[in-house]
Amino acid sequence: MMSNPWRGQRVVSGTGTSPLDSLVEQLWHHPVSAGQVRVVLNPAPDDGWREVESYWVLPNASRARLLVPLATPRVTAASLLQYRSLRRGKVNTARILLGSLARLGLRPVQDRLSVQERVVPLPGARLALPLAAVAARLQGGGTTAEEDAPAAGRAGRQLFASIGIREGDNRKPTLQLVDGAGKPAGYAKLAWNESSSEFIRTEIGALSAVGGSAGAVRAPTLLAVGTRSAFPYLVTEPLPLDVRAVRGRVKGPTPQELFALCPVSRVDRLSSTGHYQALGRRLAALDPAAEPQLAQALDRLAELLRERDPLLPVAERWHGDLVPWNTARDAAGLLWCWDWESCEPDAVAGLDAVHWMFSVRRERGDGPMATNLLRAMTDAGSFFEAAGLSREVWPVVAGVYAMVVAERAWTLAVRNGGWASSWITVPELVNLLDAAHGLLVTPDAQGSMGASPAAPAI
Repeated sequence: MMSNPWRGQRVVSGTGTSPLDSLVEQLWHHPVSAGQVRVVLNPAPDDGWREVESYWVLPNASRARLLVPLATPRVTAASLLQYRSLRRGKVNTARILLGSLARLGLRPVQDRLSVQERVVPLPGARLALPLAAVAARLQGGGTTAEEDAPAAGRAGRQLFASIGIREGDNRKPTLQLVDGAGKPAGYAKLAWNESSSEFIRTEIGALSAVGGSAGAVRAPTLLAVGTRSAFPYLVTEPLPLDVRAVRGRVKGPTPQELFALCPVSRVDRLSSTGHYQALGRRLAALDPAAEPQLAQALDRLAELLRERDPLLPVAERWHGDLVPWNTARDAAGLLWCWDWESCEPDAVAGLDAVHWMFSVRRERGDGPMATNLLRAMTDAGSFFEAAGLSREVWPVVAGVYAMVVAERAWTLAVRNGGWASSWITVPELVNLLDAAHGLLVTPDAQGSMGASPAAPAI
């Protein structure tokens, strides 16, 4: 007996706890709540609804991590196979296998997701599907204040999207866009709440300043911005297809590259920098009674930094999340750097170098967070020297960075109702802050943490 091909149909409302519900909440909440659109897993035919978008769910509905367009074999295969050199291991192997199946016109996975609109619209309902709005905005080539109205009828190439499904603290929908020929068309990020809106607005501002700049480093050009249900979105140009992740044999950023888009602009007191002042305001907004140990560790470190308040080089901006997974080199060796949503102006020079070195060690699982910070300071020595940071103030950079890590993690935990999805625990943060405090009190403490004898000592 043949199995029922429609078995497993489920309307995904966005109110459940599955990854797909999380995505519906973030991406399609407004048209779904208006009743004009529904999102259905493994849909059965229904004369009352018309499909407008269709996706394969990878790896499956219960563990959904990615949607890829259910379209022509060329489009589906391209969505799976492009940018393979940015990925590693099992993820890349799985994409190659599924992309090869799609190229042959075969079903790559079992579950599919259908975005449908009513055949007969509800009175007064307004259709605002994100992909259509993004496509229309790209076709228009400008900006807009509000785009909740239907985008149908606009001329231009049809776009398809691979959609990343995020469930962490800093979650937001991401759309890798391709056209009907399978060619990259852009990369979109969409806000869905106030927290994600802050990040999107920050990235729009940063890319308006550095996007598309020619030089030692390239930040993607900002192609379009807009709003959707009062929340902002952005679209950047696609990366070159030949980019390779900055890992292994692909060399990391040099000091010249790191300071190309974040140049040193002046020398000033730590307390006079815009970034450190904003950091203090964000920390002051957190409730110390909620995390007393963390608050005490922050206060100890902040008090010591206030006492020192040294003169040091100040960068025009810092990227804020310069890590291997946000960078790549093209075939010509040009470094591409994206994901500017944590960028802040007027920051202590060298913070990006510490973040890079710390993140590389964390990704490798080198050891405890505090140990990684101390070793990252040695790793970043050549960048500090290039920025003109005297060795006496290197521990100050470590202190500021530790406070940044703590503030970001604590703020996201507050916004998300707890620490369950945080990448770092409260005890780890306390140890990190205490390690930075120790560097300021005993600057040569780095030597006991396994620093290379040939590396500059802190």
